[in-house]
Amino acid sequence: MQLDVNVSAKTCPLCGNENYCGNLVSGSDGGGCWCTSSDIAFPDSLLNQVPNDAKNKACICKSCALKHKRKIDGS
Repeated sequence: MQLDVNVSAKTCPLCGNENYCGNLVSGSDGGGCWCTSSDIAFPDSLLNQVPNDAKNKACICKSCALKHKRKIDGS
């Protein structure tokens, strides 16, 4: 049996660093968040890395999103 882990909405579930989610700060729909930038993508290959207990509870940080993009782009 897996124990529930406390998940912080402010912490990236992949690296554990602050995710700087603009939605948490402004309560908006993402319009003020870095995640709406055209250079950011959240493909399934990235989202599938999020532990089940953190899915839909914490945002991936910009650093992890860009690192994954460089990995799949081959750069």
